[in-house]
Amino acid sequence: MSNISLRQQQVIDLISEQEYCSIDALAEHFAVTTQTIRRDINKLCHLRLAQRHHGGVSLPTTLVNRSFLARSTTNQDEKRAIAAEVVKHIPDGSTLFLGIGTTIALIAEQLVNHHSLRVVTNNFQAAYILSQHDHIEIWMAGGKLRTSDGDITGDSVGKFFDKFSADIGIIGCAAIREITPLKDPHTLCVSSHDEAEFDEYAMEHELSEAEVSQGILIGSKQKWLVANSSKWHRKANAKVANLTQFDRVFGGKNT
Repeated sequence: MSNISLRQQQVIDLISEQEYCSIDALAEHFAVTTQTIRRDINKLCHLRLAQRHHGGVSLPTTLVNRSFLARSTTNQDEKRAIAAEVVKHIPDGSTLFLGIGTTIALIAEQLVNHHSLRVVTNNFQAAYILSQHDHIEIWMAGGKLRTSDGDITGDSVGKFFDKFSADIGIIGCAAIREITPLKDPHTLCVSSHDEAEFDEYAMEHELSEAEVSQGILIGSKQKWLVANSSKWHRKANAKVANLTQFDRVFGGKNT
């Protein structure tokens, strides 16, 4: 792009790879002052090429998720570390529900040494990975294949998960969002002394995705969420569940 500098293009490249970068980390990376980086960010935000956050910058907010291939190239080391930690806590002989997302697919990659697993999923990539291993039983939901997302959606998917009961249900999400709860549903307002209170929710871009994830959680004895640090800097609009509903959350703001 001729209207941005080489460093500003490199900033875009970095946030495309990592989804979120702090101002301090960018200043250190380019060996410039934080004020210089802030000027770069201001220009990129003005051009709608980036979105400012407190202390950092991310990709612009979008109402739709990026493709599976694009997402699989971002935060790879962090996602693999999260997947490795998840797999350590999965006992042999478990029945697993696996939801959608790139971190879930990485979990599938690392399940190869487990025995007597039954995996129920609508994650096409995860099912394909596991299909190379005869000792893992796979049940795949039927419905519309979203080729760019590598998963299957539709009303039949929720009904499919209803046919099973899982020891552990593992889902990802598009974002973690802080939402201020309504204390009085009749007045539709929050009292002044509660203004600082909020709940953190796992969110998805589409209602159909959120509903499938909710079905996974309902049918699971243990409810696990995987979320790399970039999820706290993104936005999505469809509620999945309050973070307090999960037995384990792998990953976090500062992972």
